[in-house]
Amino acid sequence: MTFTRLKTLSLLVCALLALSFPGYVNGATNNNSNKKGSQPVAPVEPEAVIEEVNAKQLEKLLADKDYVAVFWYARSCVTCDKVLAELEKIDDDTDSFGVDFVKINDKRLAKQYGIKNFPALTYFREKEPIIYDGDLMDEEGVLDFLTSLEAMDLPDRIEEVNAKILGKIIEDTDFVAVLFCPDHETCPPRVMDKQQCRKCAKALQELENIDDEADQLGIGFVKIHDEALADEYNLGNLPALVYYRHQTPIIYEGELQREEDVLEWLVQNKSTGDEDDVIEDVTSKTLSTLISNIDNLVVLFYDHGNDDSMTVLEELEQIDDDCDKHGIQFVKIDDAKAAADYGIESIPAIVYFEKEIPNVYDGDLMDEEQILKWLLGQLERDEIEDVTDEMLDTMIKEGRVIAVLFYDNNDKKSQKVLEELENIDDECDALGITFVKIDNPEEAVEYGINKVPKLIYFEKGIPTIYEGNLEDEEKLLKWLTDQTSSDQIEDITDEMLDLIIEKMPHVAVLFYDKDQKKSQKILAELENIDDECDQNDIAFVKIDDDKEAKEWGIDEIPSIVLFERGIPHIYEGDLMKEDELLGWLVHQKRYSEIPEVTDEMKDKLVENTEHLAVIFYDKDDKQDMRILNELENIDDELEKEGIVIVRIDNAAEAKEYGLDHLPALIYFENKIPALYEGDLMNEDEVLEWLLVQKKTATIEEVTDEILVNLINEHEYVVVFFTGPCEPGETCDHTLNALESIDDELDEAGIIFVTTEDTGVAKKYNVKTYPRLVFFRNRDPLHFTGDLDDEDEVLAWITDDETLEIPGKIEEVNVKMLDKILAENDHVVVFFYAEGDKKAQKILNELENIDDECEEKDIDFVKTSDDDIDKEYDLPGLPALAFYRHKFRTIYTGDLMKEEEILEWVIDLHESTADVIESVDRKTLQVLINDVEHLAVFFYDDECESCSDILDELENIDDDTDKHGIQFVKSNDVKLAHEIGIFAFPALVYYETGVPIMYDGNIASNQDVFNWILEQKADQSIQLIDRDQLFEYIGTKDFLAVVFYKEDDPDSPRVLRHIELIDDEAAEYGIYIVKMHDKLMAKKYGYRNPPGLTYFRKGKYINYDGDIDDEEEVLDWLTSPANMEMTDHIEQVNRKMFEKIRKNSDYVAVIFYSDECKQCPRVLAEVEHIDDEADKAGIDFVKIDDKQMAKEYGVFALPAIVFFKPTSKEPVIYAGDLYEEEQILTWLITQKDPSGDVIEDLEGERLVHLIEESGSIAVYFWNKTKCDICNSKAARKARLKKERDQHQQEGGAASAAAAFGSEADPSEAAAGGAEDATGQGSGSEGEPASPAAAAAPPDASTGKQEDDADGCEQCTKVLEELENIDDDCDKHGITFVKTRDFSVADGYGVHEYPALVYFEGGIPNVFEGELSEEEEVLQWLITQKTEDRIELITRQMLETMVEETQYLAVYFYKINCNICDQILEGLELIDDECDVFGIHMVKIQDPQLAKRYSIKTFPALVYFRNGNPLLFEGDLQNEQSVLEWLIDDDNRELADEIEEVNERMLERLMAESTLLVVFFYDDDCAECEEILEELEEIDGEADMFGIDFVKIASMQAAKTYEIVNIPSLVYFRKQVPVLYDGDLHQHDKVITWLTSQDVFEIKNEIEEVNRKMLDKLLEENEFLAVFFYEHNQPDSTAALEKLENIDSETDNLDITFVKMADSRYAKKWGVTKLPAMVYFRRRFPSIYRGDLLSEDEVLEWLRKNRFRQPELNIFMYALIALAVAFVIYTAFLLQCFKPAPPPPVQHPKQS
Repeated sequence: MTFTRLKTLSLLVCALLALSFPGYVNGATNNNSNKKGSQPVAPVEPEAVIEEVNAKQLEKLLADKDYVAVFWYARSCVTCDKVLAELEKIDDDTDSFGVDFVKINDKRLAKQYGIKNFPALTYFREKEPIIYDGDLMDEEGVLDFLTSLEAMDLPDRIEEVNAKILGKIIEDTDFVAVLFCPDHETCPPRVMDKQQCRKCAKALQELENIDDEADQLGIGFVKIHDEALADEYNLGNLPALVYYRHQTPIIYEGELQREEDVLEWLVQNKSTGDEDDVIEDVTSKTLSTLISNIDNLVVLFYDHGNDDSMTVLEELEQIDDDCDKHGIQFVKIDDAKAAADYGIESIPAIVYFEKEIPNVYDGDLMDEEQILKWLLGQLERDEIEDVTDEMLDTMIKEGRVIAVLFYDNNDKKSQKVLEELENIDDECDALGITFVKIDNPEEAVEYGINKVPKLIYFEKGIPTIYEGNLEDEEKLLKWLTDQTSSDQIEDITDEMLDLIIEKMPHVAVLFYDKDQKKSQKILAELENIDDECDQNDIAFVKIDDDKEAKEWGIDEIPSIVLFERGIPHIYEGDLMKEDELLGWLVHQKRYSEIPEVTDEMKDKLVENTEHLAVIFYDKDDKQDMRILNELENIDDELEKEGIVIVRIDNAAEAKEYGLDHLPALIYFENKIPALYEGDLMNEDEVLEWLLVQKKTATIEEVTDEILVNLINEHEYVVVFFTGPCEPGETCDHTLNALESIDDELDEAGIIFVTTEDTGVAKKYNVKTYPRLVFFRNRDPLHFTGDLDDEDEVLAWITDDETLEIPGKIEEVNVKMLDKILAENDHVVVFFYAEGDKKAQKILNELENIDDECEEKDIDFVKTSDDDIDKEYDLPGLPALAFYRHKFRTIYTGDLMKEEEILEWVIDLHESTADVIESVDRKTLQVLINDVEHLAVFFYDDECESCSDILDELENIDDDTDKHGIQFVKSNDVKLAHEIGIFAFPALVYYETGVPIMYDGNIASNQDVFNWILEQKADQSIQLIDRDQLFEYIGTKDFLAVVFYKEDDPDSPRVLRHIELIDDEAAEYGIYIVKMHDKLMAKKYGYRNPPGLTYFRKGKYINYDGDIDDEEEVLDWLTSPANMEMTDHIEQVNRKMFEKIRKNSDYVAVIFYSDECKQCPRVLAEVEHIDDEADKAGIDFVKIDDKQMAKEYGVFALPAIVFFKPTSKEPVIYAGDLYEEEQILTWLITQKDPSGDVIEDLEGERLVHLIEESGSIAVYFWNKTKCDICNSKAARKARLKKERDQHQQEGGAASAAAAFGSEADPSEAAAGGAEDATGQGSGSEGEPASPAAAAAPPDASTGKQEDDADGCEQCTKVLEELENIDDDCDKHGITFVKTRDFSVADGYGVHEYPALVYFEGGIPNVFEGELSEEEEVLQWLITQKTEDRIELITRQMLETMVEETQYLAVYFYKINCNICDQILEGLELIDDECDVFGIHMVKIQDPQLAKRYSIKTFPALVYFRNGNPLLFEGDLQNEQSVLEWLIDDDNRELADEIEEVNERMLERLMAESTLLVVFFYDDDCAECEEILEELEEIDGEADMFGIDFVKIASMQAAKTYEIVNIPSLVYFRKQVPVLYDGDLHQHDKVITWLTSQDVFEIKNEIEEVNRKMLDKLLEENEFLAVFFYEHNQPDSTAALEKLENIDSETDNLDITFVKMADSRYAKKWGVTKLPAMVYFRRRFPSIYRGDLLSEDEVLEWLRKNRFRQPELNIFMYALIALAVAFVIYTAFLLQCFKPAPPPPVQHPKQS
């Protein structure tokens, strides 16, 4: 306050105080504040300023910042300044929300982002732009938009927000889901080396899939990387999902990677979160999402303006809660279109959706109890749902498997069938078949069903009719089951075929006869390729319908036709060869060929295809086939252009079109044919002709047959009968002339054709040729005028008398209506919708007054084009409007009373307008395009002053009319916004369509009138001839020539645009002229003017941009790149310099004068370094302007001044102007003042040095990223200071004069400039000049402030540190600097400037004052000489946690005595920790400590591979801390082989009985692969009780006699066993480790765990287990005894182990320990004897070992079988023994 008063006393006193007593002012201020005893005076904040940027700066800003708001403005935009003033008010607010707000004036760049009108606002979210379409004058609305969830919404992406924006979103939005993720420092983008980061990335990827659905449900979805905020919510491990429902948070407890569950959870919580007991209102899009995601959904379709709907709604509100209790969600929708989409014809209506299947309620909507009962019944019972035809179409379109019962609710048979089919509904669900029913006869007919009930099965949209008995549900179910699994080709009806062809892109249809043997045989073959067709997305169906086959021209049955997007292709091969057919189908699908069609197919295509080309040919004619092959080459091009081409071999059909000679080509466009008369062998010519027919309006060539059809089918047809006409004849020339009016006739809906045939001509009495005949409703009217005058022809055809159909109001299209309104003063137009019955009744009445209107010369027309109400801004249809001189008045009375309408029309016709006409949007656009001089008054209905201003302007309306200026008014706010008007009222003057905004006093009608006349009279561009052009090219440095055509109607508009920038171009020294010399235009490259040529010292370039955009033209003309004429230093003026200064970062200016004798020599020297300066990124220019030089402190010429981007104050060169090398060095030093004393390193070199160097200090700096330099507050302060300096320049100069100085002014300037750079004032070795002492304040003390504000922080610090570089070298500390952001980020450095000391690769950040170099040096020496615990920052900690396996972090606070005491104790064990590979660091970060549940300080957290463990012991006992750190339980890392050093390995050997050690080397190529393999079994080894570690130490390998690296060694009680297998096969390694051979230790019972015991039970038939307890006397005594029999058990082949696990022992029935269990093939036997008697135990084991009951039984069985076999054999031998031969008789007996 005191300062302000002192300042007002005298500027001289102020300057004196500032120079002589710099501390006085502040001291006075402070003393005064203390005396008052009030609150201290707040520092004056800089005024909010939206920062100006150029294209390069904007590009960089978008790359660096997530949220950027860009205000686009134009140079001549009056509204822009007003809007900018409003937006400045919210600049600080946007900053607080993390949104950078900038402004830019760059029309070319604006166009790239879709900006056409100014001012405009674009919001970039992660480089994605969105244009603000609201009121830019409403700054609060803009702020809400920039910070709203809708503005940040990106398609298919969850938007990232900061804490400030999140708070606002939660406050403004009812439902928001927030995904909390780790900080970006913890998880940098695309870095997935942490489990936490991978989990977050995976969750985000999955949740992106439901972002759109959440948006549709009205649930915002955002993400935030803010661990501190997550800690405040106690969210624990991240990622975490929090759902804010009416600002109340709910935490999701489920799995984030299951997006369906998350969406369902969000929906459920949304429905239960409604505080009011109301049914939620949804949109159509939301409803679709709900149906897809909610199993049980009730939808009320209602109309808010309908009393019945609101009554029903009130009743249903009472059962909403009941529905919620039963899991049924209730919503309502007020959308007639949505209701129609679901087939709802009457509103209100209720539809219940169960798993997307709809069911319409047809009961009493007023009885809520009955509705609830029905809903619960739907929920509990399974019945076939009723659907509408729209619902059915949707389900079929989705390709679902559906069974549809078409029935009649009033038909008894249908009811009976329905009851039966209800029984199989559940079975259909199990088969995946959706069963629905529909009572709609029209829909049934569409599918060819004439009698109900009937069932159709749909699969992939293909229908199949069930022909069986519907009352036999078992057979139907079996049929449905067969359909789901069978591969049969579906049978369809003709109606179904039409639907399938329409809806499916590729359909193969077999036309067959099921009673024909050939058809049956072919069908059996084709069934084999049905699946292959499905795989190629070709639907395959069959149809047995002779009538349908004939409709498509199929004469031979069976036949195959492939429909490709409705275009038929007939297969002409052998249908019995299914493989060939399949190949043909796939080929047709993949490759485009001209399809063969029948005449019936051709007729259908003509009817349904907008652009169709038909080739008529004879396939037996070789020439025709050759032509066809040529035309195949253009098939693909035609398809891309949307032209369908087919071929037909049918001479009779060709004759119907009058084609006597084949081949021939006819093009059909909207059924209108045109005959190609050229060479069909030339496919390029054919293609060009077809494209011309499609893209341009041409007079079609037709035959008599075609002409007759056209006359009969169309209302207006003009025919040019040429008779036999050869090229070059009169008729041909006339036809070419008439082509010029074809477009106009097309626009008016009139068909224009020509024919050489004479048959029709004779019929209509045409005897001479050529002749023009106009057919109106088949009534011919002959033209009798001059056919060579196409304008006369056009005027005759479009004349009202010619067009008029007596007794009827003419129907016109939009184009004809525009023409009528433009040409007629008084027009009545009836707007209506085609098919509207009410409109037809009104038309019948209006026909009665048509004649009366014609008598008054009033045209009466009607129009029913699509969207006509939107095109003409009508309140609704039907509507009647009267147009007088294009100005519209809408009739508001009863349209059925034609007499009142007639009276209204006549009154308007006869009245005279004495007010400013009000126009609608359509009319205003017409006026802007058509009226040369137009003034438009824009006003707003809410504007209070607008009516008074309008009354004033009415007084000049007649005067403007007298001067040929039309004055209108418009209250179309949206249109005003589109042209950049946001403040009302506003006046815009249009000349030839070019707008100029009035910025004067709009309330003064005289001022407005004078301004309008000035604009009309402004013709500033000189018209020149050839001689003047050549003269100007030689004499003008910069000359712009506008070439135009004098007779071109667009030329005035183009010239008007250029006139708007003529004066401003002159400020740059650019002279603009115009010229309408065609030869000169052609000479300079413009065959078809307008065009703009720019001459610079005789050299010209042509403008290739938008010549109608005057600001873009001016930017191009004044671009430094275009104004540069030679390789010399460019001479520029003040205006040009300002442009260069704005676009260039570094500019060097040499000020000179023609009167200066030294200047030419200095300029010649400086020219030598121009190229080098350019290469260094410095623009060099020269300026001959003494006044401008003085403004920059230059009082003696020549002088060189250097401009930097960071400071508006330039630096003046004070060296020798004749030494160009010295000047160049000075310029480069000014551009980059960092110097070369401290070595600059980047990238891999720097990283390698940090890793290899023992002691290194790294200075991380960058001026553009410096937190001080880059703060927006600093930028604003600078801008504020600059404005203040401009305001005080005059006063400062006076102050300097008052102090007086006899020194030369030039010396004073040089001295002041040099002092600003910190250099000496005088030359080398001389003291500073007196002028330096008399410099103004901002050159001394003020300079320090300038450094802080001027963004020189990093450079200043660097200059200070340069002083201690040598001292660091003396102490063995390497000192380097870097601007490598990637290296800085890698070490957690994110704030600049920063100094980090690395010792052995461990960082330690300096937290003192970097500008105090002595303090920095002392700190570095201390770090080098003393072994202390390093101090780190949060970012460094996060980096070290990520990279260091074992890290101990000591959290402490400042000014904490106990913290310091404990720290001294921990310093004692730091070296010990290093020996064990544990890094110990310290950090002061209470906020970070909360993340690890630290509530009191100090605390110690131990990170093992990133996993934190909090020390809960006594920190004052450093030995207990050390023991805790090296304890195995704390050391082990899950799922990773731990890295150990020699000391740790030695300790593990002593403590671990089973230890596996992997010896490797860091330089070993295969070790990394082996480690990955071994990591696979680390966890499994742990389960077997085996410790697994790795060590990279050759000394350790030598100690344990390891020769080869890598090696795997298994130590069992320190006894090593070397693995000699393949280390790349981890399964073999684990098998070896757990094998019994390796596991066993002789003469000792091995200890096992559960996993090992299970493995032994699997591998050993005989196993003895001794279960015991540790430290139990009985167990110890028994174990000592049993050790004596271990070797004997081995001899018995019994594996003997021990296990100290009482719980696992209970599994085998052991209740008391110690105990012995013997397992025989996994069957246990418990020893009940005395365990202290080892002999008894051994005997018991021996008996169990050799007791083999299974073997005895087997032996007994074998013996029994052997005995039985022997007995059976003896029996067989006895029974089948042959009888003995009779004894030989004695001879005597014989």
